[in-house]
Amino acid sequence: MRWLRRLVVVALFVGALVLGWRFARANGNPLVVDYLVGTIEAPLWAVIGGCIGIGAVLGFVVMGFQAARFGLTTRRYRKLARGLEEEVHQLRNLPLGPPEAGGPRAADAALESRTRSG
Repeated sequence: MRWLRRLVVVALFVGALVLGWRFARANGNPLVVDYLVGTIEAPLWAVIGGCIGIGAVLGFVVMGFQAARFGLTTRRYRKLARGLEEEVHQLRNLPLGPPEAGGPRAADAALESRTRSG
């Protein structure tokens, strides 16, 4: 099965090379491109390929910023969820009996009595 996958990948690569070669042969006319800094003369296929390449790079840069923003947001929410899970775990481990002289419930009861009286 692995050899079939490699054969398909090689066939696609060779097909892309053949199509690229035919495209370059059909669009070899020289073209003068005037841009902000100056002018260049290049074959049409090179100008088209350069435009596609520049567009792909700009698209990947924008997608990279969006992915980084999404990753930071995800990290923040995971950290918040982890903190809430720890809090739930601590609350589950509290004793449920009546307040005793030195337990955590005694401190809660003392605090509650102070807030009621004050």
